[in-house]
Amino acid sequence: MKEEKIEIRPLDGADAKNQLINSLDKIDGVKHASINAAGDIVKVSYTHPASAQQIEHCIRGAGNKIR
Repeated sequence: MKEEKIEIRPLDGADAKNQLINSLDKIDGVKHASINAAGDIVKVSYTHPASAQQIEHCIRGAGNKIR
């Protein structure tokens, strides 16, 4: 299993965090997604067929900026 820690622009509120986690969970191969309390670090555990590129694309597609 692989793990990515991606620094993003901080998210405001539980709704924004939940929306991003739900989007990441829809990627085939993502086993676990979480966001730290400050809302600026996304941690994703995944296996094939998911990829780091897919995860980053999902984060950007949800309207978030990767730092």
